[in-house]
Amino acid sequence: MSKEDIRPPVNLKISSMTDLARMLVSWSQRDRPASMLYFEHKGKHIYGTLISNHGYYDYYGLPLWVHIEGEGPPEANFLSYTTRPKEKVEFVESPSDAGPMVLHLPIIRLTEKLEILDL
Repeated sequence: MSKEDIRPPVNLKISSMTDLARMLVSWSQRDRPASMLYFEHKGKHIYGTLISNHGYYDYYGLPLWVHIEGEGPPEANFLSYTTRPKEKVEFVESPSDAGPMVLHLPIIRLTEKLEILDL
């Protein structure tokens, strides 16, 4: 397979960081732990992840680029997602032992946009 044979994933732009965190947490419980990718592109701060929606009709899966445009670069290395007592998303430097209702998504900083993305 050559580079020209690789098609871009389907873009799925999410409304907020909280919505992106919810999606990553729900997908990570099905397949594997999720991480969030970050890069700057054309002056925008892009947060997202590549997900394969398995069993898409007769295909092996539908590749999705799930993302948001953030306000700025990540303030720390992890995104903390809390479900109780109130839903909350915040950047934290490292995972803590905050209990079972807190999940931490590692943020992976890329030097540039993934080549296969059609943004």
